[in-house]
Amino acid sequence: MYYKRSSDQTSQEPAVAVPPPPLGMADQAFFQSVMTEVAPGWTVELQGFCADEANLILLPDGGEDLNGPSFVVNREGYGFRLDQVHWDEITEIGIYASLRDVLDVICRQPAFCAGTARPESVTIH
Repeated sequence: MYYKRSSDQTSQEPAVAVPPPPLGMADQAFFQSVMTEVAPGWTVELQGFCADEANLILLPDGGEDLNGPSFVVNREGYGFRLDQVHWDEITEIGIYASLRDVLDVICRQPAFCAGTARPESVTIH
């Protein structure tokens, strides 16, 4: 037997997706606390033209490229984009669902390997 529903029973309100909040000072403090443990000397800055487009910038000691690459974290839709900046070259590392995922990836980068000395030159004399 077939039952027809009235039109008011079948109409549903569409789900509204709420965009995540922009990166802020709490995110900066969270990243800085992790960086202090993983890579002392690194700093985390919150920069941007406006609050809605703020980025987290992770800088090696002194901000020098000789000390390692910098990392940039920004919002990308409903995730977080992670880029690496080294010698004025930007490399996209990926887009991640959470800031914790971003931190996991950053902490596995060679720049943070404790006890590993980088050679001054790869040339054998």
